[in-house]
Amino acid sequence: MSDFDYIVVGAGVAGSVLAARLSEDPAFRVALIEAGQENPLDIGRSQGGFPRTWGTDKNWAYATVPQAALGGRSIDHPRGRAVGGSNTLNIGAWLRGRPEDYDAWEAAGAAGWNGTGAVETFRQVEGTDRPGDVRGHHGPLVMNDIPTPTDLSERLIDSFIETGLGTRGDSDGVDPFVVDRYQTLFVDGVRHTVADAFLTDAVRARDNFTILTGAHVLRVVVEDGRATGVELRDADGTRTITAAREVVLSAGTFNTPQILMLSGIGPRDHLTALGIDTVVDVAAVGENLQDHVYTHVYTLAGAGVDGSVPMGVGDADAARWLKTHDGPSAYFPENGVGWATLDGKAVPDIELLLSYNPSPGSFGEVADADGRSGTTIGVVLLQPKSRGTVRLASSDPYAKPVIDPRYLTEPEDVATLVAGVRVAHRMAGAKVLSLWAETVIPAIGASDDEIAAYIPGDIGTVYHPVGTVRMGAVDDPSAALDPQLRVKGIAGLRVADASVMPSLIRGHTIAPTVFIGHRAADLIAADAA
Repeated sequence: MSDFDYIVVGAGVAGSVLAARLSEDPAFRVALIEAGQENPLDIGRSQGGFPRTWGTDKNWAYATVPQAALGGRSIDHPRGRAVGGSNTLNIGAWLRGRPEDYDAWEAAGAAGWNGTGAVETFRQVEGTDRPGDVRGHHGPLVMNDIPTPTDLSERLIDSFIETGLGTRGDSDGVDPFVVDRYQTLFVDGVRHTVADAFLTDAVRARDNFTILTGAHVLRVVVEDGRATGVELRDADGTRTITAAREVVLSAGTFNTPQILMLSGIGPRDHLTALGIDTVVDVAAVGENLQDHVYTHVYTLAGAGVDGSVPMGVGDADAARWLKTHDGPSAYFPENGVGWATLDGKAVPDIELLLSYNPSPGSFGEVADADGRSGTTIGVVLLQPKSRGTVRLASSDPYAKPVIDPRYLTEPEDVATLVAGVRVAHRMAGAKVLSLWAETVIPAIGASDDEIAAYIPGDIGTVYHPVGTVRMGAVDDPSAALDPQLRVKGIAGLRVADASVMPSLIRGHTIAPTVFIGHRAADLIAADAA
């Protein structure tokens, strides 16, 4: 007899939703496997001090290979290694994107995945106090407006409005062109992850639900063309646990393709070069890597102007927050967001992330820059054209994957960012921001060529990698999965996490990943009926 009916690998955003919903049926024995440990009440639960946990074992601590278009820079990619996944160490922004983004998945061959379904799921899971028929008000995911310690946050919002880019509104509402102090998955200033919301004490107490932590999955076990379980290593050693019905990988955009390839499921030439026997040749595994990147416009105030508040990542700040849940660690500077079009589209081309702090190191010619206020306007490329890969470094399941996003390899991406910087310049030049924009970098008068030359040295990630095991039509060789999330060529094996997205949404990735986990449970239950 098999150990379980369903094995879900990865207790992150999608995995926690999926496992909790599958276990609602007492007839299904469900195991949820997590490489990390439970997420404690540590400084990672704070709104502003959470980066302190990036240096702990809660972080897989990945990085890209040197990026040629960025002058050889490697970009760090912290990813969550704990119950809750990357939602344990990010800002927890609930920014759903537009319905058109999900319609694009269906148009790319993922039948049944569309904006109507996404919005309906969001209405079921949200617990927001914001009004509107497209919002949910009684779901398990409670969210609050991100707080601010300074009126400079409001001045940044005012600059968006003064510039004529849009009005103040709800980023998850009907109007796509708004500015907002967005909502995050924090309750009264304390992080409440998707896993916290779905893996409740009541769920964990179910007789048919098991969660295994500290268990590193080495490979999927495949017998006669069917996934029958996983081999893992934990405190009890190396062992195999079996699934009567299905194995579902929810390990994330980097780890899911890694596990598939270690299991012999992936591009034959790559597997052969590493001495891994090919179980099924799926060339699309590890392809189609996409990520949101952003460049910045930095402003610096004149001497004596207040407004900026340093981020609370010091020891004293952390100690205070852990005791009182207030102080500098309670605030995240990049707490505003605006959405803009460059050429009259019905959906945004760029996202503007608004921070009430400057980057003093960018103003080397200003002797006292460290003591001055200022702002940062991040220009996010919402629909990048550049595509990258995830590959194995070796057949060692503990070796970090080789991550190559190929940032800015498509010239159109640079051109869009240049145009986006021009929009940020308009905001920096607004009258309402004049006190905090005595100096602007790159200069408002810079040429397009000068801005294009500036971008590669400034670019950073918004930490939204997706797409490496994308879903699509059954006959589409660029898709590793069918629209039901089944791995092509293997029975009893699905993927449900951010890696399945055919394309990035115009938002952040927690919400669509919840949608994926939620709908995956429906698809699996329908097949079991």
